[in-house]
Amino acid sequence: MALYSQGSADKQIKIGGGKLYGVYISSTSSGTFAIYDSATADTSDPKIVATVTPTAGTQHVSFPAGLWFSKGLYIDIGNTIEYTVAYE
Repeated sequence: MALYSQGSADKQIKIGGGKLYGVYISSTSSGTFAIYDSATADTSDPKIVATVTPTAGTQHVSFPAGLWFSKGLYIDIGNTIEYTVAYE
């Protein structure tokens, strides 16, 4: 069963292994995001999704079967953006 996390700033979504299902952007003003396989705010860890400049009201990352990560799930935000991350 998928879980979700909403936010508008950098955020540690999950610590430990899991699956990323997608990211939905509800609003943005020149916002960007990147997603890391990281148990901390260490952006030198591997990127799951490289930096994206999204359009509001769209799903920008979608992995219907889930994409495995091992250390954790961390989202790094630039500028103004509101998002929902679906994960397990």
